[in-house]
Amino acid sequence: MQEVTVVVPALSVERLTMLVYVSLAACAVLLLTVLALGLWLAHVRRTYARLLDGVAKGDLVAVVSRHVESVKELRRATELVGRETAQLRQRLSSAVRTVGFARYDAFPDVGGQLSFSTALVDEAGDGVVLSTINGRRESRSYAKAIKGGESVQQLSDEERVAIAMAMGEPVEPTAPTARSHA
Repeated sequence: MQEVTVVVPALSVERLTMLVYVSLAACAVLLLTVLALGLWLAHVRRTYARLLDGVAKGDLVAVVSRHVESVKELRRATELVGRETAQLRQRLSSAVRTVGFARYDAFPDVGGQLSFSTALVDEAGDGVVLSTINGRRESRSYAKAIKGGESVQQLSDEERVAIAMAMGEPVEPTAPTARSHA
């Protein structure tokens, strides 16, 4: 057997110093990388521990299943709230939304504007106008149906004013009237 001799060329001091510095720099980079990975691993462990809080150790499938069920329950609850909201909107659309009110003197011998007309309407302008005519010896009350802000029965000027107020239409202020109503 022959002996093999390996000849390594001699390195200068500058080259050896440079190799030492490069090795130290590489070690520093690796140390920083190890520290960063350690911090990241600690963060992952904390997150994992929070995720598995109250669950048997390592049962990630149970946690995910529980969250999926929770999401399904929330969807069902949201759909229920949506349906109930739609029902409430429908019911509210037919509830009295606005009121118009007009006072007046129905007869020349009765003052104090004791007669009045009140319109009660819903979102569509459907409802009723109530009028009370006060005289010296008697009072009379009338109720007339309103559909879309109009009535099939004849309306007095005061009833029209009350309906216009309830419908949100501009109403010109008028002087108190003193006239007879049917």
